[in-house]
Amino acid sequence: MIKEAILATDLSKCCDLMMQCIPEYKALGIEHITLLHVPTISFNYMEYSGYSMMVHIEARMINLKNKLKEQGIEAKFVFREGLPSQEILDYASQHPDALIIIGSKGHGFQKRNLIGSTTLRVIQHGRNPILMIRMKNQGKDEHGEFHCALESARITNHAVVLTDFSEHSAPAFAYVRDHLAPHLKRISLMHVQDSIVMRHHDPETIKRFNEIDNERLSGMTLDIRKQASAPVHCVLVEGAVVPEIIREVKEGPASLVVLGTHGKGYFSEYVLGSTASAVIQLVESNCLLVPPAGNPSGA
Repeated sequence: MIKEAILATDLSKCCDLMMQCIPEYKALGIEHITLLHVPTISFNYMEYSGYSMMVHIEARMINLKNKLKEQGIEAKFVFREGLPSQEILDYASQHPDALIIIGSKGHGFQKRNLIGSTTLRVIQHGRNPILMIRMKNQGKDEHGEFHCALESARITNHAVVLTDFSEHSAPAFAYVRDHLAPHLKRISLMHVQDSIVMRHHDPETIKRFNEIDNERLSGMTLDIRKQASAPVHCVLVEGAVVPEIIREVKEGPASLVVLGTHGKGYFSEYVLGSTASAVIQLVESNCLLVPPAGNPSGA
């Protein structure tokens, strides 16, 4: 069960929307949330200039904390000063068992069509599991102000768990089985056979691949059903990997996509694999990203 979470907030409208998901955080079993905020103005400036923004920020954080407590989740707030993405990563490293909750967009919403830069860097370098709450752009109002909304306020309705049967996807499956399965209302285990790879094999080899993949998915289904009270389904398709995932998410519809991050870049920093990078940018769903096995926080 996930008991502790770190909710990164920049106090923007997008982050206010994340508070609409409080019942879902509780449904996941979360008992305590730390609200983490990195002000865009230095503490020194606030202290020595007589600037009143700090009073305003504290009032906002107290309000968010009270909203969590009103719905049965213990909460506190923490201020850190520095580069937001790095401060989130540093704080999370001190709480390796905590789930990071972050919005797909924040203050820079109108400047970037896809995932915000802070969120992307946290995902790329995070050692903790990360729940990304998807925001969608609703365009400008009559005053020229940008508006956004949650893609889905639901998280537990239907989880699509992606697997390629590799060691990189294994931690994501294990995290769902060990922490999420009892709380989800529907689970789909999905594997996409890459059509580019499959077309180079003869029919007999493809038939054998299908048998192996079906056997693997069946085994995973039996494993996760031991923990889940909800229906668990297998999805095995052949095609272009990312488009097939997007199609399944839309048709589901999925309220959560679970996938592993993998790969290493220079200086041993973990980076997103190409499929994971495309999926989190394009799917219209909340996403849960689980770090590679061997991380301190890995499942």
